[in-house]
Amino acid sequence: MISPSALITHNGGRYGSAHRAPATSPDPTMWPPADFDALVESFRGSGFRPANAWYLNDAVNIAYASAAPDNGRLRQSVLFVNGDWDAICDINRGRLGEPMHASCDDLSVANLPARHWLPLERKIELVQSIRSWLEAKGL
Repeated sequence: MISPSALITHNGGRYGSAHRAPATSPDPTMWPPADFDALVESFRGSGFRPANAWYLNDAVNIAYASAAPDNGRLRQSVLFVNGDWDAICDINRGRLGEPMHASCDDLSVANLPARHWLPLERKIELVQSIRSWLEAKGL
């Protein structure tokens, strides 16, 4: 099965010929108005480019990975919190997690019933997942 995100560019972008998301009202259960207003204000000056710079930095990221000590192997404990319905970063329903599992000596995975923005969708559960992992690792 091909991930929907794999065809975004081929299909003319996430929103096709419109090139922008349709106007929608924020969900106050997910976005308390003060939080939403603060987020909107933070993006007014810079837009989304800085937040997405990682995804536009392939050459530097590849060079860094090529020079990483111990071939990039992570020996410290690592926690990955997976969103069950995350179409971008889900590591349970496909092969996306294989390199992570292969590169980490001690990888723990926690799953939350959410999509991509775990701090917004499941903030209390995310903090609890991190806290439980830290306690279990004695950190």
